Amino acid sequence: MYLEWLDCMQPETPGKLWRFVRHRGYGMLKHLSEMTERLWLGQVYFPLLLGILVAALATHWYVAGAAVLICTAIWFMLLCSDILASFCPLLLAAFLVAPEYVNMIIFLPCLPLLFLFVAAAVLHFVIWPVPIRLGRSSHGLAMVSAAAILSGCDSLPLSARTAPLTLYYTLGLGAGALVIYAAVRSVLAEKRSYDLKVRFAQIWLTAGLGMAAVVAAVCWQHLGDFAALNGAIPEFKCRNFSTTILLTTLPSAFYLSRRNRWYLAAGAVMVVAMIFTGSRSALLFGTALSVLGCVYLVRFGAVSLRTMGLVLAAGAVFMALFGVEALKTLYESRLVEGRLIVNDSLRWHLLAQSVEDYLNHPVFGVGLGNTANSNLFTGVPGSMFFYHCLPAQAAGSMGILGIAAYAVLIGDRVQILFRGRKDPFVVMLALSYAGMLLVSLTNPGEFCPFPNEVMMVTLFAVAECHVGDRTVLLEQLLPRPSTARIVRSK
Repeated sequence: MYLEWLDCMQPETPGKLWRFVRHRGYGMLKHLSEMTERLWLGQVYFPLLLGILVAALATHWYVAGAAVLICTAIWFMLLCSDILASFCPLLLAAFLVAPEYVNMIIFLPCLPLLFLFVAAAVLHFVIWPVPIRLGRSSHGLAMVSAAAILSGCDSLPLSARTAPLTLYYTLGLGAGALVIYAAVRSVLAEKRSYDLKVRFAQIWLTAGLGMAAVVAAVCWQHLGDFAALNGAIPEFKCRNFSTTILLTTLPSAFYLSRRNRWYLAAGAVMVVAMIFTGSRSALLFGTALSVLGCVYLVRFGAVSLRTMGLVLAAGAVFMALFGVEALKTLYESRLVEGRLIVNDSLRWHLLAQSVEDYLNHPVFGVGLGNTANSNLFTGVPGSMFFYHCLPAQAAGSMGILGIAAYAVLIGDRVQILFRGRKDPFVVMLALSYAGMLLVSLTNPGEFCPFPNEVMMVTLFAVAECHVGDRTVLLEQLLPRPSTARIVRSK
């Protein structure tokens, strides 16, 4: 090797030097890529990512932790052929925003890293090119993209429609989601050496446990508030975001319990975390999803009917003796006249405003970037005006186009899930989507581009791949240039 290096260093052979450097550089990159692939498919991958998250939460270095996780995602994007390897660290990085939900501007230093990640994603497909494929979900996503771009075009000035915040929602819910779907769907169409079902469920479970760790850290940070409220849960600004993630990821514990029942302990941790978010949606929808989970466990043989009966009986006794009083204590600050679910006048005002906005602008809606209704609801910095209900949001913000687009999108997704209704993995995905749709009835839910909508786009790319849904190559959809005839003059 030393003699080769000396030979390359001869001034009369610069070409040999370049070939040597290129060969050695390629060898090193290949070795790093192989190590990264082994890490992605190994047993250390998920504990490592959770460890970074927990360390950031324990030290309150949320920005630094998010930066490390984004850099990890960039590393996997550049050196791993499977883009799913970058998905989990990005999700966990987004979760670190929750403890600083009212001051998200402190994460601006991470913005350049996100641009680097996009550049790494482009380079990824240069290194590992795949044919671009589109499946059933592309129809609805294309319609949502058009409806989002045209939203408010007859009511909002161009300056408001091109504002950075408006563009984030317009492109994130539409064109951005479509591009991410196409990228994930195309990569998933390639052969792989691992079980996609198990790996995806593990990503979902890691995300759920990560959010549970965030909830635990937030509660620990506000222990003094618990004491001041006599044990009641304080009003956390991140409660609805945390609930959305926990509801969406909880079904993964049901599916993985078919391999090992210890995964049910992880599910229990997520249920407890939902309770301590202080979200009424968590109590209502979390209970519904837990009941469906019990049916799932019996239906697919993870737990026998007799065992489930005993567990439910013990749970009913516990709730009767201690649980109801414990919930009343925890949710004391959310009770109105002793009731948890009340006639919320604000939500009725939001729904009424949605109807009024739709009637005034029936075709395009008032626009995703409209701030005229901010007197009714002011979210955290960086959020748009939400009606807190998906159908109302589609109608009020995007008009008839939005209603039609989301009807097609949800309809196509339901068809995919119905096709695999007897498969335990597809049923898990259906429960996950049900959790997202339920929480979208009372909160922003799926109208949050990242991570919520990206999670759903990825989920249905995996679902299509698993049920064998037909795909079409992008090049087949593009118009082909006509060949002009060359007429030679004699």
